[in-house]
Amino acid sequence: MVHEVGSFEAKTRLSELLRLAASGDQIIVLRRGERIAVIVGNDRYEQLTKPAKKDWRESLQQYCDERMKSGRGISTEDFDAIMAESRAQQR
Repeated sequence: MVHEVGSFEAKTRLSELLRLAASGDQIIVLRRGERIAVIVGNDRYEQLTKPAKKDWRESLQQYCDERMKSGRGISTEDFDAIMAESRAQQR
C-alpha cells in the first residue's frame, strides 16, 4: 500500500511509518505537495539497489526459481516467450 504524508507529519509519525515500510508499504513524503522522498523497507531497498544481471541465464534462473517456489511452475509457452525475448535483446 502507498501512503502519502507531509514532511511534518512524517517527522511526528516516524516510528509508525517505519513499521509500515518494514511490512512492505511505501511511504511518500511530500513538501508543499511535491514528492521529496520515499521510505521503503529494507527488502524493497535491496531489490532496487542490487546490481543488474549481466547474463540472461541468471534472469531466467531467478524467474524459474520464483515460479517454482510459488507453486505455479513454468509452461512451455512461458519458456518459449522468455527465450524469444532474450534472443531479441541479444541482437
